[in-house]
Amino acid sequence: MLYREKTYLKRGTIRDLRKSVQEWSLNGNWNRRLGAWKRRRKEQLADKEIYEAISFLRNIISIDRGKQVGTDFIIEQLADRDGVLQEVYIRMLSLLRVNKREEAQKIMADHLETPVGKEFAGLLLRWDEVNPLELSEILLSHQRSIKEIRMTQQRKKDEIISDMLYFPVIINVVFIFINFIYVGYFINQKEVLQMLF
Repeated sequence: MLYREKTYLKRGTIRDLRKSVQEWSLNGNWNRRLGAWKRRRKEQLADKEIYEAISFLRNIISIDRGKQVGTDFIIEQLADRDGVLQEVYIRMLSLLRVNKREEAQKIMADHLETPVGKEFAGLLLRWDEVNPLELSEILLSHQRSIKEIRMTQQRKKDEIISDMLYFPVIINVVFIFINFIYVGYFINQKEVLQMLF
């Protein structure tokens, strides 16, 4: 890179060097945007998987097996399911088996930066401590909150799309009003000019 800079300076074409730096910064900007998009997509997939896991856990409770199973069994069953969080469940399970609960919760909380993921990790690790009758209510409230978040996001997307579709109509109406004003003004101008001449 230094050799290139020297040759640019020898030739007196500093503009090319500036142009290459600007192109590099544009590529970095695209990479940041792409990274942010991938991270949001991963969080959305993880939230969806958490929603499905909560449904799975509610099914376990409803068939009256929730009283007999512990945290180890629950996380093992979740780890058997394919998905984005499978590796996280496996790591959590291995840490739980060596009695490192705080690190297990930290792994899932670090992997999922959403509040839903952190709450779900805490719930999984407190599974043994919570009364099975309360578990179904807790899971139901978690599921409802996730559903509300997803519905809010969908409404925002729908509003953006409707605004984008409505924008050309508004532009056409504005052009029609401008046309009316333009025609009305020049008709008055024409009458004034005809009266004078």
